[in-house]
Amino acid sequence: MNHLSKFTVTAIFSITALSVNAQNLLHKIPADAKAVITLKGGNLTQLMSVKEFNNTFAGKKIVEQLAKSAKGNFKTIEDFGFDLSSDFYYYNQSNDSVSYNCVLAPVKDAAQIDELFKQAQKKFTTTDKIRSFYNHDSTEVILWNNKMFLFVKSDGKESYFSRPEVSKRLGLPAPTDFGLKDSITTVNPMTDEDPDADYSVAADAVVTGTEQPHAEEPRQVKKKKHTVRKQQKGHSKISGKKYKRKKHAKRKTVKRIVVDEEVQPEETYATSDSTGYTEEIDTALVHANERIRKIKNAAVLSWTREMIAGSFTKTSHTSILNNKDFVKSIDDKAELTAWIPSTEQSMLALIPQTIFKGVNIFKGYGSANVKFYLGKDAIRIGSSLTLSDEMGSAFTRINKRKVNKKFLNYMNEDKLTGYMAYAMDSKAYLQEYPKLMNKMYGSVYSDELNMATDLFALLLDEEAVSKVIKGDGLFIFNGLTPKEVTYKTYEYNEDNFEKDTVTKTKKETMPDFLFMASTEDTRLLHKLIAYGVKKKVVTAMHSYYELITPKNPLPVYFAIHNDIIFIGSNANEIEQIVQNKYQAKLSSRHKNEILKNNLTVYFSSKKMVGKIPAGELASVEKLEKTNKILNSLGDIYIKSGPVKGNVFSGEMRMDIPAKEQNALKYLFSIIEDVEK
Repeated sequence: MNHLSKFTVTAIFSITALSVNAQNLLHKIPADAKAVITLKGGNLTQLMSVKEFNNTFAGKKIVEQLAKSAKGNFKTIEDFGFDLSSDFYYYNQSNDSVSYNCVLAPVKDAAQIDELFKQAQKKFTTTDKIRSFYNHDSTEVILWNNKMFLFVKSDGKESYFSRPEVSKRLGLPAPTDFGLKDSITTVNPMTDEDPDADYSVAADAVVTGTEQPHAEEPRQVKKKKHTVRKQQKGHSKISGKKYKRKKHAKRKTVKRIVVDEEVQPEETYATSDSTGYTEEIDTALVHANERIRKIKNAAVLSWTREMIAGSFTKTSHTSILNNKDFVKSIDDKAELTAWIPSTEQSMLALIPQTIFKGVNIFKGYGSANVKFYLGKDAIRIGSSLTLSDEMGSAFTRINKRKVNKKFLNYMNEDKLTGYMAYAMDSKAYLQEYPKLMNKMYGSVYSDELNMATDLFALLLDEEAVSKVIKGDGLFIFNGLTPKEVTYKTYEYNEDNFEKDTVTKTKKETMPDFLFMASTEDTRLLHKLIAYGVKKKVVTAMHSYYELITPKNPLPVYFAIHNDIIFIGSNANEIEQIVQNKYQAKLSSRHKNEILKNNLTVYFSSKKMVGKIPAGELASVEKLEKTNKILNSLGDIYIKSGPVKGNVFSGEMRMDIPAKEQNALKYLFSIIEDVEK
């Protein structure tokens, strides 16, 4: 993407943050769009005015870069001609041969956009008030008139061009046509392309909706045989180096790649004597690759013209507004919404199938959306994923368990920096897991999975396992603590020329944590503890135990108490728990978040301030900067609940400090702090 196009698109999305009184352009987005991103400018302009945005670091930087790229005198974001009173959109269209990434924006003053391209010395054509610009290889197309602006970047898919029937039809040479030791591909030298060349001939009529002949794909390559004559003893015409004629040299027949119908003068290249390659062959390959690129780009341009035909005039075509799932995802309160109609199909299009070889790990996942909210007291990101009936039923069974209420008796929010609580039914998980694996990998490994499923069921008693580990847990992070650690090393003894084992100590920054998991049947656990004591890996410490191994010199303490397994790094805390002396303290907010959801994550960056040892960072300045950023961030919550109506949803939230006016200005203040 050239500089002008890149910064123009950047400006479009930045300007969206300042829009108001949205004008709907959704009817211009086709119904078969594979993804749609909507930016609600009307919401954002209430949080930050255009003038305030222009005075921010990000606003100044965007204007500066755009002005530099366009070689123009632009002072504010308003100088680029877009309508700041409307919403802006990104959408993707794709098929098996090409992918289109599109940006759709409203126009306030087309003359300002014209000036943007003129000052950048980018030529465009005008037909019936519709301007069109094609970059040097026509992979990027920009159309605009007095009302709307459309940017399209087209990417041809190599998987399509590599098909034998497609390659043959388009005249693309096969890899065996050149680069071999016993043959050479010769091509006509290509002149450099004019970066300002006008590739939009006949395109203007296309976008106006008038009848045009169907754009043809590139002519097939004409192949003509010719010979490479043996060089006489003497000097190479190109390299000037002496060489000897080979005794049994033969005339070599090679293929010549020609794109145009006009027959070009033949050229000959000297072959190598032993290695099979020469500088002349490399040059030929460069020209061949350039011609291949042009053939592909010509095909992509043909498809792009057909795709954009009538975009500015036709209004009767089926739009994305006819998609009920998309309409359902629209949220006027969200500043940004991203939607895809099929997670499964989208991921399959992104992941190379040559790697996964038919494996579909996203089978059963339907439409998905992500929503971004900038409120007066928090930043929120909500997401939802639609599941198939079978997948939804499995997730419902797995997530039916709640977090053990007893965990709350061993939490003190004054001490903790963060926590993660989760709840799942281990019995349901063990029963559903083989089925899920069969869905993902069954098309490729059906026999193996059937045997593995039977073996899994034979070896495991789901009911017994679920009593030992019920499936819920809580991990508490209390920050970082410097601790003295002993370790063994070797020193060379000069007296007897042997290595002596020496025990030394050093200080390391270690995490301070406590983990809890529910249990019902402790018989197996006590057998494991007894075995560890026998092998001198576990040490009994009255009512709790110490676990230490040579590879992990930091001791870990654990206990089984009140049908809960406790594992932690603090011996005093474990001892208080088993002696029922632990002082718990937890607000109602934390209690509700933990007990209502299947997954709850909390982190307080402010509580990390001052807990990072100076030695962990390269300098005192970096430590001070890190502490400043941590102190400016609010508390972070991540949560997800049970599946409802085959919809799996979650949310991430970050509170903003009370002194801040709103979330948008808070984000820009963080950017300013980081830059400073």
